[in-house]
Amino acid sequence: MKITRVINNNTVATVANKKEIILMGSGIGFQKKPGDTVEVKKIEKVYQIRDRFFQKYEQIFRHIEPGVFKLVEQIQEYAEKELACTLSPQFVFALADHISFAVERQKKQEPLPNLMLQEIKLLYNREYQIGRYGKQLVEKEMGISLPEDEAGYFALHIVNTRMGEPSVDVNNILVLTNGILQILEVEMGIHCREDDFEYSRFLTHLKFLARRIFNQEQVQFGIMEGLYPGLLDREPKLEGTIEKIKNFISETFDYDISEEEAAYLAMHILRIRGR
Repeated sequence: MKITRVINNNTVATVANKKEIILMGSGIGFQKKPGDTVEVKKIEKVYQIRDRFFQKYEQIFRHIEPGVFKLVEQIQEYAEKELACTLSPQFVFALADHISFAVERQKKQEPLPNLMLQEIKLLYNREYQIGRYGKQLVEKEMGISLPEDEAGYFALHIVNTRMGEPSVDVNNILVLTNGILQILEVEMGIHCREDDFEYSRFLTHLKFLARRIFNQEQVQFGIMEGLYPGLLDREPKLEGTIEKIKNFISETFDYDISEEEAAYLAMHILRIRGR
């Protein structure tokens, strides 16, 4: 294999099967130039990147230390094992880039607060726990302390790059969830508890509701007809609360919740209240 480009001392580009690939290894690009032969024994990692992303990821390789990629690969391996899933190749580059800037921000004492951290912990707790593992790994290997917010950001990278699952707009899901939880807190004094089983079921329902909203799907469950008025009678504040939730969703996402959807929300809210 011939080197087509030297990205830095530890990274070069070459061509295999008519596809440009990136090779990483300690000193693989040191004192090399295009046309030189790749020292195969120095290859530690091979990255094949789709053409339209090549220039973007080449820039990432230029400013990120190889050690960061090794950390991310450890996090990826741990995540795929814990979640029994596959993360897309994009994960390595996206998280490596994020970690590099997170460390730089921390050194400059310029933290980036994660305004959705609580919702991430509730909706994506397994990914959040993996994010904590990743944060601790980075802290140990790079000798720097990172805020808890970063565990949440790591979790989002995992959620966004899980393969074989329907695509989701995680940011909108968090906006939706946060808005509904705030309404419940203000109108009914309900506060989320991470260890509460009914909250967990409610949040799972919200994630599926979010998919329907963002796909503009109106689903008829066929089993809730006529139950809604009776559910509202069980809690004086429930009808007003549901109306505020419906208005929030309509104004924010241009989606009108059906009576059956409203009935399911009412049922979950009553369970949380223990009624």
